[in-house]
Amino acid sequence: MQKNPKIIMIIAIVGAIGAFGYFQYVSVTHLHVAIVDSKIVERTNDGTLYNMQLEFKNPSLMILNVGKTDFVISVEDQDLGSGILEPSTIPAMGKTVEKTPFLADNAILDKYNKNDNTPSIKLTGTTKYDFFFASINIPFTYYPTQEEAREFIHGR
Repeated sequence: MQKNPKIIMIIAIVGAIGAFGYFQYVSVTHLHVAIVDSKIVERTNDGTLYNMQLEFKNPSLMILNVGKTDFVISVEDQDLGSGILEPSTIPAMGKTVEKTPFLADNAILDKYNKNDNTPSIKLTGTTKYDFFFASINIPFTYYPTQEEAREFIHGR
């Protein structure tokens, strides 16, 4: 019984594409997100408005078309505020920096602004990736260093 070489070739190509896609998915789930800059723009009774810059590093070999990204910043497990990033593109094995406004809750911010101790801050969110014919939601978490947290809380 002789096997058809075309069928074997098709199976090999489909397997290679599947393996490549799987490894790219695993890489995307290890996306690195960081707060690279945050400046206080205005403080009102409604909250403190920041101009923030978030950096996304793409560890995969594919260009990532990032859809809407929702994020929340928490201080000591209390939600300080939330934000949304507009869709963008991250180059393969590259990074991009996206600017976004962020409105912080003054009651929570003031609680830690008067204190010399640096609270723990956490940035969590979900990024929507549009792959060829599918959409994948990838959660991320970032814990700023103590210095980054101090600068964020005190607006330096």
